[in-house]
Amino acid sequence: MPTLQIISVYNVRRRRFAPELVNARADLEEFKESLVVRFGTETADAIHQQTSWTADMIFGRVEVPDLSKAGEAAVTTLKMLTRNISAVWKNIHSPDCWFHENPVPVSVLETVGLTWGKVQERCAANGSLPVADVLWLLSVLHTTKQVMPTDEQVWEWAASRCDPCHLPEEWRRVLWRRKERLVRLLQTAAELEEEVRCEL
Repeated sequence: MPTLQIISVYNVRRRRFAPELVNARADLEEFKESLVVRFGTETADAIHQQTSWTADMIFGRVEVPDLSKAGEAAVTTLKMLTRNISAVWKNIHSPDCWFHENPVPVSVLETVGLTWGKVQERCAANGSLPVADVLWLLSVLHTTKQVMPTDEQVWEWAASRCDPCHLPEEWRRVLWRRKERLVRLLQTAAELEEEVRCEL
């Protein structure tokens, strides 16, 4: 799973938001510990389960236990505390310094006729993409029309992962947004004249 970083910008953001991230994680852990005391282990587990829906739950292969109003309120609070961590994480991993691609039917580079392997070939020995190659990739992304996967490709991929939540149009939006994020990172690197660290 490719991850690209502009180290100087990423380090500034990480230092800036580190205290906020520590506090958000501490709040979540403290609340999780309180659930066992308030509700007992079994109900606390059910509350945790309802904050992360899985394919088994969506397809009805796992029964979702009924919770009291207090339990449902705890689920809401747990989701909010998890979202707080995600919000801080997103501030650290902003598009101007960080790009990551999870598996999809087609990678963002494949939609413009490239592969991450081709990018890796252009990386220096230290695993970084030199500025000249940042400009090359940026040029490809600007000048090549993005070709999206077919509905069949998306459905085949979703079926293989038991993922009923992502329809073809949603994945096309994901790929379009990923291209925008990648372009933003590369533009920032070009403006700073800084290489991009690549973990491919």
